[in-house]
Amino acid sequence: MQFFTIEELVRSETALRMGLDNTPSPVIRDRLRTLIEMLLDPLRAEWAAQCSAEAWGNPALLVTSGYRSDELNRAVGGSPTSAHRLGWAADLKPSNGRMLDFKHCCRSFLATHPFDQLISESEDAAGVPRWLHVGVYDRQNRQRRQMLTMRSGRYLPMSDE
Repeated sequence: MQFFTIEELVRSETALRMGLDNTPSPVIRDRLRTLIEMLLDPLRAEWAAQCSAEAWGNPALLVTSGYRSDELNRAVGGSPTSAHRLGWAADLKPSNGRMLDFKHCCRSFLATHPFDQLISESEDAAGVPRWLHVGVYDRQNRQRRQMLTMRSGRYLPMSDE
């Protein structure tokens, strides 16, 4: 694990504020390790290379949501079928603020890598998301290779921009 830690994927301000236990089981910890090694670290390396080539500054990625216990998932209004509950997904934002560029980097990177979902969440009219959801597997351990956009509360196929 080069860029991410299990601890940052488990940390939750909501859980701390509400006194919720968000401790992952050993199975979930193994899944988080897989998520980091298979998807998050390679994606971060690709983003770093692009940031360097384009002089976009710090390529750090912030985890806005990682693993969520069932109780935490309910508290944040997450889907009962969320991959976050299983340790298979994370929501990310680039620390340099280049959300649209990060979205394009994710699309390009994932076109040639195994994954379950890329969701451009809460996009504005210009296609800029508030965060990007990336998942390595779904509940049935599938990798569906879905690229979706969420606009106005609806999931749509991600358009080619």
